[in-house]
Amino acid sequence: MSNEKLQENLVVAKNISDYINAIEKSKGWVSHRSGISQVDFDCLLVGEGNLKRDIPKINKLFRIQDPYYFYNEKIKLPMSLENLEATSLRNYSLKGDNTDSEAFKNTMCILDDVINMIHTLKTAKEIG
Repeated sequence: MSNEKLQENLVVAKNISDYINAIEKSKGWVSHRSGISQVDFDCLLVGEGNLKRDIPKINKLFRIQDPYYFYNEKIKLPMSLENLEATSLRNYSLKGDNTDSEAFKNTMCILDDVINMIHTLKTAKEIG
Protein backbone atom coordinates (compact mmCIF):
# COMPACT_ATOMS: atom_id res chain seq x y z
CA MET A 1 0.00 0.00 0.00
CA SER A 2 1.36 3.42 -0.91
CA ASN A 3 2.17 5.95 1.78
CA GLU A 4 -0.61 8.27 0.53
CA LYS A 5 -3.20 5.50 0.66
CA LEU A 6 -2.07 4.45 4.14
CA GLN A 7 -2.35 8.05 5.35
CA GLU A 8 -5.86 8.31 3.87
CA ASN A 9 -6.89 5.06 5.57
CA LEU A 10 -5.56 6.30 8.91
CA VAL A 11 -7.47 9.59 8.60
CA VAL A 12 -10.68 7.69 7.81
CA ALA A 13 -10.08 5.29 10.70
CA LYS A 14 -9.55 8.13 13.16
CA ASN A 15 -12.61 10.02 11.90
CA ILE A 16 -14.86 6.97 12.18
CA SER A 17 -13.60 6.25 15.68
CA ASP A 18 -14.07 9.89 16.73
CA TYR A 19 -17.57 9.92 15.21
CA ILE A 20 -18.58 6.77 17.08
CA ASN A 21 -17.27 8.21 20.34
CA ALA A 22 -19.07 11.51 19.73
CA ILE A 23 -22.44 9.83 19.29
CA GLU A 24 -21.73 7.52 22.21
CA LYS A 25 -22.32 4.24 20.36
CA SER A 26 -20.27 1.09 20.67
CA LYS A 27 -18.13 -0.26 17.87
CA GLY A 28 -20.13 -3.49 18.01
CA TRP A 29 -23.38 -1.56 17.58
CA VAL A 30 -22.04 0.23 14.49
CA SER A 31 -20.66 -2.98 13.02
CA HIS A 32 -23.93 -4.83 13.55
CA ARG A 33 -26.20 -2.03 12.30
CA SER A 34 -24.07 -1.25 9.25
CA GLY A 35 -23.79 -4.89 8.16
CA ILE A 36 -20.00 -4.88 8.29
CA SER A 37 -18.46 -7.96 9.90
CA GLN A 38 -16.70 -7.33 13.20
CA VAL A 39 -13.36 -8.42 11.71
CA ASP A 40 -13.71 -6.07 8.72
CA PHE A 41 -14.84 -3.25 11.01
CA ASP A 42 -11.86 -3.75 13.33
CA CYS A 43 -9.55 -3.66 10.28
CA LEU A 44 -11.26 -0.46 9.14
CA LEU A 45 -10.60 1.17 12.52
CA VAL A 46 -6.86 0.51 12.30
CA GLY A 47 -6.56 1.79 8.74
CA GLU A 48 -6.47 -1.55 6.96
CA GLY A 49 -10.07 -1.93 5.84
CA ASN A 50 -11.75 -1.80 2.45
CA LEU A 51 -12.89 1.83 2.35
CA LYS A 52 -14.74 1.60 -0.97
CA ARG A 53 -16.90 -1.24 0.34
CA ASP A 54 -17.46 -0.18 3.96
CA ILE A 55 -17.66 3.64 4.03
CA PRO A 56 -20.93 3.73 2.03
CA LYS A 57 -22.48 1.36 4.59
CA ILE A 58 -21.43 3.60 7.48
CA ASN A 59 -22.66 6.70 5.64
CA LYS A 60 -26.02 5.00 5.07
CA LEU A 61 -26.28 3.99 8.74
CA PHE A 62 -25.70 7.55 9.95
CA ARG A 63 -27.51 9.19 7.01
CA ILE A 64 -24.41 11.08 5.92
CA GLN A 65 -24.96 12.48 2.44
CA ASP A 66 -21.36 13.43 1.66
CA PRO A 67 -19.55 10.28 0.45
CA TYR A 68 -16.21 11.88 1.41
CA TYR A 69 -17.23 13.03 4.90
CA PHE A 70 -14.86 10.64 6.71
CA TYR A 71 -12.00 11.38 4.28
CA ASN A 72 -11.66 15.00 5.44
CA GLU A 73 -8.79 15.73 7.82
CA LYS A 74 -11.00 17.97 9.95
CA ILE A 75 -14.60 16.88 10.19
CA LYS A 76 -17.32 18.48 12.23
CA LEU A 77 -18.45 15.82 14.68
CA PRO A 78 -22.00 15.66 15.95
CA MET A 79 -22.65 16.79 19.50
CA SER A 80 -23.17 14.13 22.13
CA LEU A 81 -26.37 14.18 24.14
CA GLU A 82 -24.38 15.38 27.14
CA ASN A 83 -22.90 18.33 25.20
CA LEU A 84 -26.26 19.10 23.64
CA GLU A 85 -27.85 19.18 27.09
CA ALA A 86 -25.09 21.41 28.45
CA THR A 87 -25.46 23.83 25.55
CA SER A 88 -29.24 23.80 25.75
CA LEU A 89 -29.27 24.23 29.51
CA ARG A 90 -26.95 27.22 29.25
CA ASN A 91 -29.43 28.88 26.92
CA TYR A 92 -32.46 27.74 28.88
CA SER A 93 -33.59 30.26 31.45
CA LEU A 94 -34.11 28.46 34.73
CA LYS A 95 -36.74 29.68 37.11
CA GLY A 96 -37.49 28.77 40.70
CA ASP A 97 -36.23 25.57 42.25
CA ASN A 98 -34.43 23.93 39.29
CA THR A 99 -37.23 21.42 38.70
CA ASP A 100 -37.43 22.71 35.13
CA SER A 101 -33.83 21.68 34.64
CA GLU A 102 -34.49 18.07 35.71
CA ALA A 103 -37.65 17.91 33.60
CA PHE A 104 -35.70 19.21 30.63
CA LYS A 105 -32.95 16.59 31.12
CA ASN A 106 -35.55 13.84 31.34
CA THR A 107 -37.26 15.12 28.21
CA MET A 108 -33.96 15.17 26.33
CA CYS A 109 -33.21 11.56 27.37
CA ILE A 110 -36.65 10.43 26.25
CA LEU A 111 -36.28 12.32 22.98
CA ASP A 112 -32.87 10.71 22.37
CA ASP A 113 -34.39 7.26 22.98
CA VAL A 114 -37.26 7.95 20.58
CA ILE A 115 -34.89 9.25 17.89
CA ASN A 116 -32.67 6.17 18.30
CA MET A 117 -35.71 3.88 17.98
CA ILE A 118 -36.89 5.66 14.82
CA HIS A 119 -33.35 5.59 13.44
CA THR A 120 -33.04 1.86 14.16
CA LEU A 121 -36.43 1.04 12.62
CA LYS A 122 -35.73 3.09 9.50
CA THR A 123 -32.29 1.51 9.07
CA ALA A 124 -33.71 -1.99 9.61
CA LYS A 125 -36.39 -1.28 7.00
CA GLU A 126 -33.78 0.00 4.51
CA ILE A 127 -31.45 -2.95 5.06
CA GLY A 128 -34.05 -5.72 5.29
